[in-house]
Parts: sequence; C-alpha cells; structure tokens
Amino acid sequence: MNQLDSMRALLSVVDQGGFAPAAQALNTSRAKITRLIQELEAALNIRLLQRTTRTLSLTEAGEVYVARIRPLIEGLDAANDEASSSGRMPGGLLKVQSSLDFAAAQLIPRVPRLQRVYPQLEIEVNTSDKLLEAPDLKSDVTVLFSRQGLADGDYTAFKLGTTHALLCASPRYLEAHPAPVHPSELEQHECLFPKGKGLAEVLRFRSTAAGAQPSVDVRPGPARFHSHSPEALYMAALQGMGIIGMLSAHAQPYLQSGALVRVLPDWVGESWQVWLAFTGRKHVPRKVQAFLAFLRSEFGDPDADPWQVA
Repeated sequence: MNQLDSMRALLSVVDQGGFAPAAQALNTSRAKITRLIQELEAALNIRLLQRTTRTLSLTEAGEVYVARIRPLIEGLDAANDEASSSGRMPGGLLKVQSSLDFAAAQLIPRVPRLQRVYPQLEIEVNTSDKLLEAPDLKSDVTVLFSRQGLADGDYTAFKLGTTHALLCASPRYLEAHPAPVHPSELEQHECLFPKGKGLAEVLRFRSTAAGAQPSVDVRPGPARFHSHSPEALYMAALQGMGIIGMLSAHAQPYLQSGALVRVLPDWVGESWQVWLAFTGRKHVPRKVQAFLAFLRSEFGDPDADPWQVA
C-alpha cells in the first residue's frame, strides 16, 4: 500500500464530497479511490468513512485522522510546489469560482491581459447565479461577497474592494421619463428589482453628498416587467424598461460604454465587500499568488470602491 496516495485519496473524498468527484479531481478512477481507502482502513484497523446509499461522512475516528494528516499533506504539497516552481513562471490550470455577474463584468475581460503576463497559466472560470459567501472546495480560488466580514473557516481570504449598489437606467428610459432628483421619487418610476420571498420591499439609500441627510427608506415603484434573474433585469434596463439597482462591480462596463447612466449619482444603496478566497491557511500556490497580485494591481486600494463610475 502507498500510504501517501491513500491519504490523498481520503482528503479528496472528504473535500469533494464523494468518490466519483474525488477520482475526477485526482485524475484517476473511482475504483482506485475505493481501493486506496479500503487499504488505508485495513492498515489502520479502523473505519474512516461511514457510507450509506445516500450519504457519506467521516466516522469519529476518521475526523481525528483527517485533522492530523491534513497539515502534513498540505506541508508536503507546499514543499513540492516551491521546489518544482523555483525560478519558473506561474503556470498550470487555475480554477476560479465566481458569481456570473462578477465574472462577466470583471474577471473574463481581464483574462487575456493576465495570460499575456503569465503565458503558462490556463484559466477555468465557473459561475454561480448568486453571490458566493463561502469558498468552493473544488476550485483554487473563489470570489466571495460579504456585508459584514467573512465567516470563520479553513480558508484564507484577501479583500479586493467594496462595491456599492447604484441606480442605473438607459438613455432611452430617461428620454421618456424625467430622472428622479430624490430617492422618494422612485415610487413614481418603473423599478427593475427582483421580488419574492425573503427580498426586501423597502430599500435604504444613503447620500454621499456633504451635509445631506444620512439615509432614506424607499419603496420602489412597480414595473411591468418582472424576473428573478439579474441578467434578465439587466437586459430589460438596457431596453429602456425601467430603473435598475446594480452593484458598481457589475454596472461598471455598462456605465463606461454609455449603455446605462447613473440615476441619483449622489446616493448609494447597500455595500458588499469583495474577497478572493482559497482553502488552507499556510501554503499559497504560486498560480494563486500571481492571480491575487494581478487583481490587486488592477483594482487598487482594497478599502475603496474601484468600480465606481460617476
């Protein structure tokens, strides 16, 4: 038995949530993963995993064992990575998980420039239809959003910036409807906001102008177009169907192109912190370091909103 391979197989099953995804992550067969863990359990004379037809979990002994071996395997991987990559450009496949909106607006347009800097780097961007608040274990890097800091966990995160909710509309809509001069006037406009269970019907905006009232609560006016999909609402706004609320990180390309313009530019809604996160706390692979450094150079001050467009 190769105990090191067996330990890697066990950690992969735990992190990936099953034998099949673990085999895919390690580029091997499910049968081999099963055999490696069976050999490890036989050598230790304990059961590490509790298997049923529907669930897979660590036994109590398995939890203790995984907690002990994880830092050893991570330390070995760190040593191997540092030794093999010394003097070489960062390269290999970098898997990034992000919300679709952020990937489309901020990540994918920068991939060509990133790969000119690091030509040996291969990028895979996978997306979710919602803002992510916890790292994806199958990815090297996850873009996270949080309102008040991140939850504790076995991961490291670096802040990229703070994004604010803005109000936007197309020139076509504003030609037909006078732009509001105060948030209270939104009640008289068609507002493209997602509606549904758990979503606020009253929104709070705060003024960024000196000496103005600090905040105001507004009930946006009803629209004749509805969707739970942010992408569908964006398309509706581009067609002149109403005023939309968008995070600055998502709105920036539309505002820079002139497809949308700011409405109530002295007011903003809720704010979100944007983070780049990866699992583990000690070793940072060189490809992740390179990706982080590149985005930091692109976005600048992490305590500011680098995506604000007047």
